[in-house]
Amino acid sequence: MERSILKTVVLYLSIQLAFILSTYYTGSVPALSIASYVAITIIVHAGLAAFLLRFREDFFNLSTRQPLQRINLANRITLLRISTLPSMALLLQHNETFQIRFVLPILLALLFLTDSFDGQIARRGKQITRIGQMLDSISDYSLLGVISIVYYTNEILPGWFFTLILFRLFLQALGMFIFILLGKPLPMRSTWGGKITIATTMALYVIEVLKFYTPSSAARMFVVVEYVAGAIIVACSFEKAAIFFRQGKKVSDSRSEP
Repeated sequence: MERSILKTVVLYLSIQLAFILSTYYTGSVPALSIASYVAITIIVHAGLAAFLLRFREDFFNLSTRQPLQRINLANRITLLRISTLPSMALLLQHNETFQIRFVLPILLALLFLTDSFDGQIARRGKQITRIGQMLDSISDYSLLGVISIVYYTNEILPGWFFTLILFRLFLQALGMFIFILLGKPLPMRSTWGGKITIATTMALYVIEVLKFYTPSSAARMFVVVEYVAGAIIVACSFEKAAIFFRQGKKVSDSRSEP
């Protein structure tokens, strides 16, 4: 498994570095920015390799209870989504160039679609693994976090929505961390509220890119879409609050038992 992990990470690192360097040769991105994102990409993939090696024992099929000999297709797709984070941040940061702006909505939509591909492949092919469940959550929230920051700094996303997303991500991470410390970690599985929140945010982020191609008179339409997405996310947050409340009650009950 160690060999498969290192080969996969090196392959994805090579692909991302080649993609980033290609933007320089097209004259789209300054050399200093290219150098920064090359360094970030290397750091991200080094951290990814360290994480996978640390949890290599979790590469086993939950259906058959058999350990994997190599990374399966579903996990490869999830890892690809994490691998592309620096490259996507680079494209969003330099969205003013024609070459990037032309392909950005397509690439962003394809990246978000992989979030459903890996889950469907895992379920239909009985490839569900513990590491896959961990990576799926990590990829979803890291992807939304990175893109939210880039959108906000480039004034693509309104400040209130950026605050809402970061607040929800912070509460998610804080709640899970607290229960891990208490010895009662939450199960690594998706909920309907979480799925709807992620799907709504991803759809909004693809729509927001369309601002580059529409006249200023359409700005009100985007505002309406943003408020609708925000309302959906707030409504789904009650489900997460209920999950934390039930888990907290379990912890309290277990401690009160003789």
